[in-house]
Amino acid sequence: MPFDGLPVEPVRTLIAFEQRREVEFVDIRDCTELPKLRRGADLTGVIELTIGPVALLGPDWESDIPGLWGAVADLVAGYRENGRAEVRFPDQSAYLTLEPVPPGLVRITVLAGPYRETAVTGEEKLLSALEAGAEEFFAKLEELTGRSVAGRRGPSAG
Repeated sequence: MPFDGLPVEPVRTLIAFEQRREVEFVDIRDCTELPKLRRGADLTGVIELTIGPVALLGPDWESDIPGLWGAVADLVAGYRENGRAEVRFPDQSAYLTLEPVPPGLVRITVLAGPYRETAVTGEEKLLSALEAGAEEFFAKLEELTGRSVAGRRGPSAG
């Protein structure tokens, strides 16, 4: 049987709630409200992305979460259109890249200065997992805010 890449865990979004100067991450699926933010502050959180034994994204990558999901949506759309893609985190000097590894595999890399983590998995497994994570995030955000988020629904949105 040919290698079809490492397994891709369901992609999760964890929202940062600050309580007495400590940050607690809560799965967006469990949120009934968003954290109270100071005027002009970003909604922060993390995307958890694990492929096989490799944790590519997680608690060390706290970021502007709507901006990060927007970048991930652009990454997937760019890969589907051009066969490779790279995006920058919205508020960090870190990059996510997707590049093809024949046949039917994709290499995803997180790169930030000397830090580099990479994994290879099935192209559709990864792209579908990222699209599902984006869809879940933007739908829940709309549910919690009552507003559509700039029309974003992930890379399959027009």
